[in-house]
Amino acid sequence: MTVWEWIVKGFKNTSAIAVIVFGGWYLIDYIRGRTFSHRLQIDIKTYTESFESRRLLFIEVSLTNAGKGKLQARPIGHDDYVYKDEYEKIRYACGLQVKRIEPLSINGETFLDWYASPSLSPVPDIPREINLLDDYIVPNDDNKTVFWLEPGDIAQLSAAMIVTPGHYLVKVSFYGKKKDDYWSRLGYVRVPQT
Repeated sequence: MTVWEWIVKGFKNTSAIAVIVFGGWYLIDYIRGRTFSHRLQIDIKTYTESFESRRLLFIEVSLTNAGKGKLQARPIGHDDYVYKDEYEKIRYACGLQVKRIEPLSINGETFLDWYASPSLSPVPDIPREINLLDDYIVPNDDNKTVFWLEPGDIAQLSAAMIVTPGHYLVKVSFYGKKKDDYWSRLGYVRVPQT
């Protein structure tokens, strides 16, 4: 028997076993990945109320652990960042950012890019980033944030601020303990004159 015939005979005998083994491995990997992958739903609701010549803006954020495993916020120290790149530095594991839409800088139709649009500007006297998990800071542990959601848990977080009437974009970002655990949600709010 030649080497080629030996290889063909060996392949015929092992191909069915290989299909079963690799098929089973793929199925287990698929189920494990779907079952244990973290999933977070972020919902944003906003409310406005008159406050003399300005308006009270109340932002309510719901975090829902839609996965089957425990979801934990990235524990960071007081002077650390959870994320840093050329566009932004994020300090908090669950942060809220607010930008005002500047209508005078818009000429025609435009895409409002959170990172690069000149039509979005920081709101004066409002922090660039608001820590939505400030109630979960442990002072005796280097001021680290200790926060987690068990499967099915819902956390209600909120922030209040005084703003002038106008149009705003709000962004909520959540950074989990694992590097791949990142979620973000953008919302819009119109703060009317009256």
